[in-house]
Amino acid sequence: MSIAVRAGDLVFIGGLTAVDASGNELHHDDAALQFKVVYEQMGRILAAHGGSAADVVSETIYYSCTGEEYSERLFPHRKEFYRDCDGPSVAGVQVAGFISAAIRVEVTCVAHIPKGRPASATSPFHIERQDQQ
Repeated sequence: MSIAVRAGDLVFIGGLTAVDASGNELHHDDAALQFKVVYEQMGRILAAHGGSAADVVSETIYYSCTGEEYSERLFPHRKEFYRDCDGPSVAGVQVAGFISAAIRVEVTCVAHIPKGRPASATSPFHIERQDQQ
């Protein structure tokens, strides 16, 4: 199982939540800090596949905080992540909760990254690549 799967020129990144390299949940009850961690993870995963924020074409954000908190505290982290590009199509879904009460946000996305583009150096955060034909 992998958090990112390549199918041709598309990379599907699913279920990003704020966890450390060992899978421990981070920033319990702080959706904004969790969102920041999720975008840091997304950046490393994209880089491992030779991509960047500019390659993301679709994104779904699941959040359990209020719409007001999402707009005021979370959205600035998204804006910062996509600061050098237009950003992808996006859907935001307010949910009643997640599998763990500590999780406040989860993000999935699809990126268009042509096969063969060299991967960038990654951080110590483990990124598993899985290519499918």
